[in-house]
Amino acid sequence: MAGWRMGFGSVPAQVDATPDNGFPGADLAQDVLNRLMWLGLAGSLASLLIGGAVWGLSQVTGNSMQGGRGRVFAFGGAAGAIVTGLAPTIVNELSGLSRDDSEAGPSPSDF
Repeated sequence: MAGWRMGFGSVPAQVDATPDNGFPGADLAQDVLNRLMWLGLAGSLASLLIGGAVWGLSQVTGNSMQGGRGRVFAFGGAAGAIVTGLAPTIVNELSGLSRDDSEAGPSPSDF
């Protein structure tokens, strides 16, 4: 038993836990998120363009049912683009609020 403890006791543990380095794979995760955001914006643009075309052509031909579907797709694409574009800002703001609350500690009125 003593030899077993000595063998592992001499190995120094080198751990760097500074928050400046980020987490392992942060670059890959950021790349994946950037690509997903691009795909979301491309899908929203496609929905906006196709929905607008269907809406316009359906109104011209007198097909109001398909015109309503085209309008829904066009507005959905616009809303999707807005949400996708604002997602990083929303996440950063919410994470900033949680960090500010946790760093401040309890206020005197909490007691």
